Amino acid sequence: MESKKLVKKALRLQLLMRLAIKLKPVRVGKERFVGTSHGKVRVLEYGFDSPETAPLFIDMHGGGFVLGSADMDEPMCVYFREQTGVKIISIDYPKAPKNPYPIAVEAIYEIIKHYVDNAEKYKINPANVGVGGHSAGGNFATVMCIRAKEKGDLLFKYQILDYPPCDMSIGAFDKNYPKGAVSPKMVEMFDTCYFSKDKETAKSPYLSPVYATNEQLAGLPTTLLITAGIDSLHDEGVRYGELLKHAGVPVEFHDFAESVHGFTYNKTPDAKKGWDIMAEFIKKHM
Repeated sequence: MESKKLVKKALRLQLLMRLAIKLKPVRVGKERFVGTSHGKVRVLEYGFDSPETAPLFIDMHGGGFVLGSADMDEPMCVYFREQTGVKIISIDYPKAPKNPYPIAVEAIYEIIKHYVDNAEKYKINPANVGVGGHSAGGNFATVMCIRAKEKGDLLFKYQILDYPPCDMSIGAFDKNYPKGAVSPKMVEMFDTCYFSKDKETAKSPYLSPVYATNEQLAGLPTTLLITAGIDSLHDEGVRYGELLKHAGVPVEFHDFAESVHGFTYNKTPDAKKGWDIMAEFIKKHM
């Protein structure tokens, strides 16, 4: 019964967010719908009107696997495009609870494959592709890298993980919640909607990357990891960074001790610094 209540709450919040997006100004990104095995998925493209071949950066927004849209990331995507010259796709991946794990993981991978396989059409360099995301999007970003290494059909040059959830096996009420962090009730709603909370599922590296083996992590791309101090995800993010380092992956780590989860979506000095760090990382590794 409690699970049903949480799902209903999530669906109400999704509706409110969709209505809010409709009230926003016309977007800069160009809309495209890409076919996947889970239906057509909306993507916003930045810089694709340029005839010049350029590196590609793949962006994925946050929202607990349940909320949000690619539109949320537009200011960041426009900034990254201006600062680096890369072409960018921001994926409006399928959301839980209607699309639980692993639907988004599979759809995102297929979308990236579509762009890389059609690199000549889109004027992108298939050997110069980076992936990144914020919160849930950061989880998807590193999961894409783990999956790509195993499948051997995609190659990422770098990954940007902005305060990602890395261990879904820890119950929402068992995590450390500094004052000001996202509430455990909200986290419980996200978890309930996104995945079946049995131990075996929760410890899949495609869901909780901290459970990837050293062999699975070795050879993953150069990583930018950003954590927020006022965040229940802080410790698992730090832990994942250490696991990557132990596997020989170069990791650039930035801990914003006084910032809350999702801070790069805010208009604060730390948000501006975070944007600059991400843009510089893209320029350095593109």
